[in-house]
Amino acid sequence: MEYTASVRTGADGHDVTVGVGGQDRTLTLPAREGSSGSAVSGGELLFLALATCCANDVFREAASRSLPVESVAVEVTGQFDAPGARARDVTYRVSVVSPAPEDQVRALVAHVDAIAEVHGSLRHGTPVTLTDVDVRGTA
Repeated sequence: MEYTASVRTGADGHDVTVGVGGQDRTLTLPAREGSSGSAVSGGELLFLALATCCANDVFREAASRSLPVESVAVEVTGQFDAPGARARDVTYRVSVVSPAPEDQVRALVAHVDAIAEVHGSLRHGTPVTLTDVDVRGTA
């Protein structure tokens, strides 16, 4: 299934769209005050992608096991030391509220850690390829 994400930002506005399987949704992200761009960094969104992937996968995998889960909280932390530097020391914590036995919930989270798509993409170095640059004049 194809996933997409786009941002269009400039002095006239800031628009963010994500999609999966041809179903697009608009997200609200604040524009940077006083200049063009987003007030939210790509690093923050990367960490949000990790947290969201984990939380969604806990619910998905719990359902497949008929394991009741009331809520999931995921906190991701890490460091970016300089422009162009890769993230380092990325860790995450998961909190699950469930009436299920603790050992089953722990096994669920361990399974999610092993199969989470965003986590696996980062852990195994998914290539990212620039395919085009379109430059337009303002005149």
